Amino acid sequence: MAQQRLIPYWVDQIAPKLLDNKNQLIVAHGSTLRALIKFLENISDEEIPNVEVPNGKPIRYDFDEQLNIISNRSWSSSLQFNRP
Repeated sequence: MAQQRLIPYWVDQIAPKLLDNKNQLIVAHGSTLRALIKFLENISDEEIPNVEVPNGKPIRYDFDEQLNIISNRSWSSSLQFNRP
């Protein structure tokens, strides 16, 4: 599963750089991005199939000092979180 491979990389490589105020650009396959969104936004297994990640559309996350999400936005109106 993508999440099992992704979370250790997030913890070891991406999060420390963000905590050091270094912006990170993540480019990945849709299932990997969906796994990252699931982790970052604490989305349940039941809800994650409803998350659509459009190809080639940037999503920006802003974090606080503890890497809690302050805001997220897509430069496309096609990012949809269709939660029941």
